[in-house]
Amino acid sequence: MSDLEFEKAPAGGLAIVADEIFNSLAAHFPVCMSSDEFHFFPQFKSEGHDWSSWDDFSPDGVADIARRIVSWRKTLCAAPQEQPAGELAVEIAVLDRILSTLLEQLQKVQPHRFQPTFCLTVAAVGIAEAVQSGRQQLDRRLQGLPRFLDQVLIDTPGIPNLFAQLGHEMIIKLRDWLTGLSKISNGTGPALAALDRLQSRLNRTEKKENFQLPPDLYAVIAKDHIGCGMSLRETREELQKEIDETEEILTREALAASPRATWPEVIARLPRPATGPEGLIGLYREAIEQLGAHCADMRFLPRALLTSCPVEVTPVPEYLTPVRSAAAYSMPPGHPPAGGTFYITEAGDAQEAPLDFRLLAAHETFPGHHLLDLSRWSLTRTIRRHIELPIFYEGWASFSEEILFDTRFFSGATDRMLMAKRRYWRAIRGMTDLDLHSGKRSLTEAIDFLKEAGMTRQAAAAMARRYALKPGYQLCYTIGRRKFKDLYGRFLDSGQTTTDFVTSVLSVGEIGFDHLLQSIMNKAVE
Repeated sequence: MSDLEFEKAPAGGLAIVADEIFNSLAAHFPVCMSSDEFHFFPQFKSEGHDWSSWDDFSPDGVADIARRIVSWRKTLCAAPQEQPAGELAVEIAVLDRILSTLLEQLQKVQPHRFQPTFCLTVAAVGIAEAVQSGRQQLDRRLQGLPRFLDQVLIDTPGIPNLFAQLGHEMIIKLRDWLTGLSKISNGTGPALAALDRLQSRLNRTEKKENFQLPPDLYAVIAKDHIGCGMSLRETREELQKEIDETEEILTREALAASPRATWPEVIARLPRPATGPEGLIGLYREAIEQLGAHCADMRFLPRALLTSCPVEVTPVPEYLTPVRSAAAYSMPPGHPPAGGTFYITEAGDAQEAPLDFRLLAAHETFPGHHLLDLSRWSLTRTIRRHIELPIFYEGWASFSEEILFDTRFFSGATDRMLMAKRRYWRAIRGMTDLDLHSGKRSLTEAIDFLKEAGMTRQAAAAMARRYALKPGYQLCYTIGRRKFKDLYGRFLDSGQTTTDFVTSVLSVGEIGFDHLLQSIMNKAVE
């Protein structure tokens, strides 16, 4: 697109450029673009989806898409700038940021080359999407799977030993799952053979112990890709402030509850929530229903969306347990939104509910991820529907739990302690991420740090190993939460209400904190 075309119709011109970007990326990375599992990709699903097509992470494929990303960025930079900067300028900036991040992930971080679990997660998500769509779609997707798996780890020496171990664990679970799918599809045989070939290549590939990225690259990931917007030193200071603040709250509340007990002891004595006939899933469903009704009462969303865009609660798929945490949320791309899924730990009759299960449900559903996603996919500005920024996404969900205290859904000493504990653990996890990837702690030292903070060694080891796969991501929760807290305070100081804040934030999309304050303040005076 020429500069002149932008000048004639800037809004329409940007829409054409964005449409080309999203469709081209979706054709090149059909699985990554159709899922929210891969947080550096925008989300878009092309019409006439080719189910036999898989993402192209071959050297030639990456080089080709990299050239196109550079070209798209030049086109965006050539767009005339609004004076003063308005909504169009915000969308140009956000699109450019997404493209810049994706380019550096493909060329410098390269998870597709050094993390077997990355491509195995693409395989798992792609198959799961096809299973949900029908037998024909599954057959076609399995047909293309061997070619996708055969491109993984081609001529890639120096795979970190930790990543190889996690890859082996995931292959075992994927193999079991694919074997079970043989009951509904004839295409599992070649796919299983391709998994065996991948495992054989992984066994032969030269390994190395170090898995950390160069420190300067991690600094770029934390500041720009994740969106912290600050140096590692400043990020560490913010994390430490959060640890200090929450420890103070926890100590104060514990002292009031039991003068001779520490806060971990007070929390350990709290009675466990009782589950009903439907077990843990039923308990979460009931909590989600109450949370959704409360958010509708507060006018955070139209009540009709509670039924038109529901939340399904289901256990975390076994084949994703090596890379996914105990709880997660996902909504497939689509306008209008049709619903999302809250993944929980395996639910059995003897499964105990965590003490903070209602806060966890709030984080993942209302007013957290589910409300944010259904709002984003309902936006009238179409470009913003496809953009999800890590620090916005996790920061909002973390801060949104606290909104429920201001709106009286949560109250009392127990709720305050559980909320402070969640904040504390997010900051601890963020510090673990920062120290692990900046070279301050080894993996063993990171595990010890988590254990000293109160986690069992087995849980700490599993957590630290997962954090190694996504450098910087654990910073999203605390840094994002603190950024939203600051915005919230400024917004209320201007005379607006909590409902005004929530609806203003949800109405602009995930545009980044550099633009968010101006956007919501402009809405406040409209």
